[in-house]
Amino acid sequence: MRIEDKLPGDIQDALSKGLLKRIPLTFLPFVNQQLNQWVNLFPNERQATERLLLYVASLNEEQSTALFHEVVELEEKMGVRNWQFSTTEQTIQNSSQLASSPYFQHWRQAVQAVFDAADAHVREANNASAKSGNRLVLLDIPQPLQVDAASVWQRWQGIGRPVQLDLGLTGEHNSALELLLAGTPNPAGLRSGGLLDLARSRPEAAPADVWVVDAGRSLVDALLAPETAGTAASGAILLSNGRLDLYRQSFSHEMNTMRKDLADADAVFDRLRKVDVTPWCPPEVAADPAIREFLRSLYLTGNGAVIFGNSFVEWAASEAFRRARPSFLAAQFGVRSKPKPFTGVAVFDNPDQVNPLPAIDDLPGSAVDARMLALYVWLAAYRYPEYQRSTVCVCVAESLSQAYVVAPPEFGLWKETEPVPLGRLAGALRAWMA
Repeated sequence: MRIEDKLPGDIQDALSKGLLKRIPLTFLPFVNQQLNQWVNLFPNERQATERLLLYVASLNEEQSTALFHEVVELEEKMGVRNWQFSTTEQTIQNSSQLASSPYFQHWRQAVQAVFDAADAHVREANNASAKSGNRLVLLDIPQPLQVDAASVWQRWQGIGRPVQLDLGLTGEHNSALELLLAGTPNPAGLRSGGLLDLARSRPEAAPADVWVVDAGRSLVDALLAPETAGTAASGAILLSNGRLDLYRQSFSHEMNTMRKDLADADAVFDRLRKVDVTPWCPPEVAADPAIREFLRSLYLTGNGAVIFGNSFVEWAASEAFRRARPSFLAAQFGVRSKPKPFTGVAVFDNPDQVNPLPAIDDLPGSAVDARMLALYVWLAAYRYPEYQRSTVCVCVAESLSQAYVVAPPEFGLWKETEPVPLGRLAGALRAWMA
């Protein structure tokens, strides 16, 4: 089947009329890559690409020239036409050439202005901004990670407030987040009343609308257990750093075959873009092509997600917000090993493969990671208008029996002063999501 046959009819029609000839050179890598990967894009990404292309297609030649005038002018100043510049996909060499130009920041602003114009056109055509239900970002710094009560929330700069929790229901083998997501066990050992089940069953829930990201594997393992898999796990995207060991190790091995030059890096990355990753995936990932490709893209960005579980959580959550705009995202941080001497995490060295010394848990370092990265997850969400209204963020620090709550004034726990039982917190979050 041709790529064009997989696209919506209105985009096919616009392409057949020469739409791509009206797109500036530096737009083509993004546009062509989105079109080629259409079947693996999340609904939000498809809508954004469709908005841009159909908006350009609706313009006459004079309007189209005006829309891209600043971008084209900056391309001429940068000398893009004299570069070795791929127009079929976004490459490391493309990014390097753009970023090294003194006009790079101006170019980025001009590109963003084009997307803003397309979005504004759609809002005006619909005579309203997109409406959505309440959203929830739920973060967990689990019990092994000891954080300091005096400083743990300082970086949040007063955007929310701490709420004391009563975590008496949390058993030895259950994190607070697991109980919130899957519900508390009944006498028969089954779970009910979990937030994940509620989130995935909301009438407005769309594909890729519910995410769980785990720095280890215990949380996702619990959600996939027989007593929960038929309810909470169904319809949710579950990403476990621990369950992705084979995927990460295979990527790490391939990346460390590259020589330290851009051309070879692009060759290795091109091979990794095409390799069948299905055998490397756990069942919950192997079954979903979009998630397989999401992880491929995540690991190709070189941000530490291949090596560190807490980096995986932060970057996976950030990319989920950017690409899918989920209404519900839960993330649990974990324990990482101490960095080993003479290993190069910047070039994806797997420390356990290149250094025979045994791995040693770094609890203090992991706690620092989690404390900082939890805030980064929330800031990553808050970049987008969808999360600047009707969104609750709750970050639980289990070692303190405390949560930090960022929420609109109408959220049920905003004024609580007494320790809040976990069941009451779950009830307030269920009411918010309902």
